[in-house]
Amino acid sequence: MKKPDAILVQILFLGMLAACFTSCKSVPQGNPVNPLDILDSGSSFYLKIPEKTDPILVSRVLQSGIVGLSSENADKIAERIDVVYAGLERKLNKTVVQAVVSGSVPHIAVSRVFEKNNGWEPFSVYEKNTAGKPTGYVYYTEKSSGMQAAFPSDNIACFGYAVPAMIDSYHNHAFNGDSSCFIQSSVYEWLYEGGSQIRFYAVKPQSFLTVLTGTNLNLKLAYVKGYMITDQNHSDQYIMTIEFEFNNERMIKAGESMLSLAFGLTNSQTQLTTQTHLIVSDIRINKKQLYKLFTL
Repeated sequence: MKKPDAILVQILFLGMLAACFTSCKSVPQGNPVNPLDILDSGSSFYLKIPEKTDPILVSRVLQSGIVGLSSENADKIAERIDVVYAGLERKLNKTVVQAVVSGSVPHIAVSRVFEKNNGWEPFSVYEKNTAGKPTGYVYYTEKSSGMQAAFPSDNIACFGYAVPAMIDSYHNHAFNGDSSCFIQSSVYEWLYEGGSQIRFYAVKPQSFLTVLTGTNLNLKLAYVKGYMITDQNHSDQYIMTIEFEFNNERMIKAGESMLSLAFGLTNSQTQLTTQTHLIVSDIRINKKQLYKLFTL
């Protein structure tokens, strides 16, 4: 029996063939869909990673979300990806990931690779159209882990534990004129912008700060958002800017002191833009420290 990671590698590498041949069972084509429109609001931490900015980080996100995926095969998959949009939620001592991937998504031989004897169970779902007959999609569930996968278009793949809902969202945007999104508008706008920056938004920031700093910082925060760019002088680290929105302005002074100790902000710049909004820039963070977020 092939392991799930071997199966997924085969699928993604078939993308080159898919550009040359036409599948007998084509995927329905509709209007372009922004991957952010497919993510749901159930995650506490959202992330955008352009693959070319950090292939290793993309690989770690894949490993975190796909049970049994080896480091080597995750690296190979990452090569076929343009951007990963992911949501992470900590549940019962594990990180639950939902991810929408844009890139070269293959379709030839998908049904043959996701076979029952490889541990995958195929399911069909039919989506209503405003005009015409319903459109059918196939998604796959890995029996042992419950991980699901679907390929609703030529350039989008969905992974997670509620993929039928992701298919529904994709279809309504592609064919039924839906323009809504599930995640908060502030999260959507922050992740949508930024070009090649790695961007993140923690709507429940406590666990994020605990993992990042190794310290339990109870700062009564409303949210944390930020971005990272590669340090041109040190390829093994990022320069990070983080914005902290406090629920209570009385926590600002204590919070700034605690953050300085936790991050070691000796060369960082701080700016208080409102009574409750603190921006800390020029944070040097080692890439290995960042990768810890995706090994929990």
